[in-house]
Amino acid sequence: MKNLRLLLLEDLDKEAQELIDFLHQHDYDIIRVKNLAEAESEVKNRFFDVIILDIMIDGKPEGIEFAQRLNKEGIDVPFLFLTSMQSRAIFDEAKLTNPLVYLLKPYNKLELLYSLELAIESCYQQNNSISFGDDNGVLSPKFLFIKHKRSVVKVDVDSINYIDVKEKYCNLQCSEGRYLVKLSLVKLKEMLNNDDFRQVHRNYLVNVKSIKEIYLEDNLIILNNLEKIPFSERYKNAFIRDNTIFR
Repeated sequence: MKNLRLLLLEDLDKEAQELIDFLHQHDYDIIRVKNLAEAESEVKNRFFDVIILDIMIDGKPEGIEFAQRLNKEGIDVPFLFLTSMQSRAIFDEAKLTNPLVYLLKPYNKLELLYSLELAIESCYQQNNSISFGDDNGVLSPKFLFIKHKRSVVKVDVDSINYIDVKEKYCNLQCSEGRYLVKLSLVKLKEMLNNDDFRQVHRNYLVNVKSIKEIYLEDNLIILNNLEKIPFSERYKNAFIRDNTIFR
């Protein structure tokens, strides 16, 4: 499980530290910058999952200016404004940058967490949403974003060792834990759209990177963590056909 990386543009030290301490408790890694130049430097050198922008930085609306530059340069990272500015004129100017949310200080902590979650889901497309009962997730090409308790965690798709079916659910068996998904194996395979995940049984999808050994005569797969996965004849024959096996 990987924490979400968040860029925070905030010039006031006390407010920045309070926000950083709070978000750290909810599995966010925060890079804080104090001005427009620092913010531009960071987005050129790092990937961020979401950005929080104060508007007035040292008396100038650098938050809005930074948002305008993100749009102009095609940097597709969801961002929201967190500001004390209640002016209608400022709001109208900020709105033109298409932020996901415009929040006023002092902020409600739960509202901020939910806003960050919505920003991430909106960026990675609602039509890729997955229901986890009380949890929710969003798929991107490389990561699965999962709501966990009151935070959103980022699971590297490569960390999924295998997926197995339990009645109406799928278990995502990952290196760091397990996630129960209310989704069919067929739909999940389609959404992953990743050649590294091969179906080896009607109830199992395996990440080939996690395979240690295959016992063809015994219809058995041994993973790197020594877990055993059944290998049905139907999918075994397709696997042999699609892969070169040296003897």
